[in-house]
Parts: sequence; C-alpha cells; structure tokens
Amino acid sequence: MRQRGDPAKPKDIKEKWNKMDDFLEVMFTMACKWKNGKDVYGQAKAALKDGEVDGADGYAAYAKDLQAKNVKGLERSCGFIVGDGKKECRSDCAARWNAIAGKRDECDEACEKVYANLERSCKSKADNLAKVYAQKAQKAAGQKQCYEGHCKEFPMVWMKADEKAMTAEVEDQCKKRCTDENVKIGCQQKWALEVDFQTAEVASECAEASGMSKCMAKKKDAASSDYDACKKDTKASCDKDYDACTKKGNADKNFKDAKAFCDDRKKMCLGQADKKCLDGNKAALDKGESDCKEEAGKEKDDCMDKELTKREGEAEKKCIAKKGPACAGDCKGKCEVGKMNKCLLKLNSKDDPGKLFCTDFWHLLHTSAEVDPVTGNPIALLSPKATVKLAI
Repeated sequence: MRQRGDPAKPKDIKEKWNKMDDFLEVMFTMACKWKNGKDVYGQAKAALKDGEVDGADGYAAYAKDLQAKNVKGLERSCGFIVGDGKKECRSDCAARWNAIAGKRDECDEACEKVYANLERSCKSKADNLAKVYAQKAQKAAGQKQCYEGHCKEFPMVWMKADEKAMTAEVEDQCKKRCTDENVKIGCQQKWALEVDFQTAEVASECAEASGMSKCMAKKKDAASSDYDACKKDTKASCDKDYDACTKKGNADKNFKDAKAFCDDRKKMCLGQADKKCLDGNKAALDKGESDCKEEAGKEKDDCMDKELTKREGEAEKKCIAKKGPACAGDCKGKCEVGKMNKCLLKLNSKDDPGKLFCTDFWHLLHTSAEVDPVTGNPIALLSPKATVKLAI
C-alpha cells in the first residue's frame, strides 16, 4: 500500500493521465457536437424568434448558412493548427538538439512529415463535416415528412418527450377544439365558404318571386320587337337606295364597275344598319334591366336577406348535429401519434454522424501530438492559440 510521501508508481501515473485523456476527449467531443449541432439550430431559432428570418424556409436557410460558415471556419482552423503546431514542433527540436545537427535535422523532418499528414487529414475533415450536415439535412427532411404526414395540424405535439405525452397533448388540443362554441365557429366558417354558391341560387329564386323575371321578359320582348322592326326598316331603306343606284347609273347596260359600286354601297348600308339595330337593342335591354331592378330591387333584396338567413340557420344546425358528436374522433384522427413515431423510428440510427465526426477529429488531433518515448520526436501538441482558433 502506498504511503504518504511515497513516489507515484508508473502504473498509477499512466492510469491518472489516461483518465485525463479520456476526460479531454469527452469535453472536446461534446463541444464539437454543440458547435456543429445545437449551436447552429439554437442561433437559427433565435433569429426566427427575433424576426430576422421568416418562417420554416427562412429558418432552414439561416441554419444552412451557419453550417457553410462552420465548414469554412474548420478549413481556416486547419491552417492555424498546422502552422502553429509545426512552428512549436521545430522550436522544440532546436531547443533539444541544437548541439547535435544530425539529430536536429531528423527531428525537423519528423515535424514536417507529421504536419503535412495532419494538414491533408484536417482538410479532409472539413469535407466530412459538409457530408455530416448533408446527412442531418436529409434526416430532418424525413422527420418533417413524418410530422406533417401524420400530425400536421398539431406541431406542438412534435416537441413532446414521449408517446404518452404526445397522446395527452392531442387529447388536450381536441378538448379545446371540440367545445360547443368552437364547433359552432367551425360550422360558421364552413357556411362562409359555401355562401357564394348559395347566393347565386337565392338571387335567381328571389328575382322570380319579386317579379324581376316577368319584368325582364316583357322588356326583352319589347326590345326584340323593336330590333326586328329596325332590321326590317333599315333593310327596306338599303334596298331602295340600291335600286336607285342601279337605275341612275344604268348598271345593267354600262361597265361592270357601276354595278360593283352599287353592290358595295348596299353592303356598307346593311352593315351600318345592323350596328344601329344591335346598339339600339343593347341600350333597350340595359334600360329595361335598370328599370326592372328599380321596380323590384327592394323586394328582391329583402327576399334574399330572409332566405340566406334561413339557409344559414338550417346549415349551422345541421352542421353542429353532424360535427359535434364526431368532432373528438375526427380531431384525434388528424394526429396519428403511433404512426408518426413509427415513421420517425425508421429514421433513427445507432451511429450519430456528428458524434462520429467529432470523435474521429479528436483522434486525428490526439495522434498528431504523440511523441517518440525514446527521442521525444516530434512534439506536436496543440498550442493554446491554435485551440482558440479552432473555436469548438
């Protein structure tokens, strides 16, 4: 048994530093995961809350931009790590082997080799980080499909910790939705969507009931008679002018152009006559509609108000009778918690790509800092400056 003041045994020293090494790995991995995971989405949520971005698309774009910056930041950090580490490594070689030129050159070569490998490996980690983000984005898209496909109307359910809590939240939300007042409001909203179709039908019925249709029928008959008379009179006038033209010019005896001239004049006369009669007919119908509306307008409006109010009441009563008893079941059917969780479960993976990346990165940095126990070559420990610049 070790007594107070006894020197530590090699085994105890090794165990102590192994525990410290494990602790540093855990802390590094935790910080790395936060930097590339929760920190990104935490900032995106804050931006959404503060109004810096708009909606789910703005949130996703903001997070994606932060991820791209993290990849670029890691690439820059690789340069800082290699530059500072290699400088420290070579300075240590000079301090230890300054009097032995051959040993110093050997140490320098080891430093160059270790940090050349570290630089290549570190830059490849930046590419790996981009792939980790792509995997996370793919998983997030799959989760969104699960959420919206099975429980789109209750996003507050998504955040609950387990299926029991989710089910309880659905129950609570459906109780609120299915109060008598809310069912009534829902039925009123349904009527608001249907009222335009009902209005057209009611307007037609009330026009008939108010005498509007009979009035318009009389106006149309009168306008049609006037149109027929106009057509008859104008045609007779054009025919008379045509006969006078052909007689005056002796079109049957003279050159062909004389008859063609008279034909053209007749066509023009008939065209002008048609336009005159059509314009008169339209004007008569417009005036007739205006007169009929004025005569039957108030009666028609009163009829429509009364009929629409009656139909609204009947529709609301029928809707409440149907939706009230079925509301709870219909509501719960809009959030199928079990199916949603099964869908999410298929996306789960035992391997966390973020954690694997961070653990692998730690091992890269850790192995680059190893030293030859005999010669001490090379010493490539991260300097405090490089660690800060890594920013994870």
